[in-house]
Amino acid sequence: MNKKRNRFFSRLGLLAIASMIWTLPVPAQNTDQKIKALEQRIVQLEQRIAKLEGTIQEFRKEQAKPAVASPAKWKDKANWRLLRKGMTKQEVERILGVPPKMVTNAYYGDIWYYPDLQGGNASFDKDDILTSWGEI
Repeated sequence: MNKKRNRFFSRLGLLAIASMIWTLPVPAQNTDQKIKALEQRIVQLEQRIAKLEGTIQEFRKEQAKPAVASPAKWKDKANWRLLRKGMTKQEVERILGVPPKMVTNAYYGDIWYYPDLQGGNASFDKDDILTSWGEI
């Protein structure tokens, strides 16, 4: 019984010492340094965010520009060779120009026709992503 009591008080003493150490105040200098470092990091991150937001705005402005309707664009084989699966309609329009004829299908996707003796077509899925094309 005495051993159990001694063990109990010994553990109780260790617990009391641990709780005192745990509740000791952290030196203010270390905390102040950490706060200053975190404030500097916040400033850096805010600068990065501002830069990225500016880049996004420039990109959106570029995307919003209407494509120039130029029949010469789609008549050039080199432009057809720039097409890649996965391009958006806007990207295709920038490369080939505005199509003279579009067939819309909400279920399968759209097909753009560039009719002429040298015509071609571009097929898009329902998410407006280029899936295939037949060049001139």
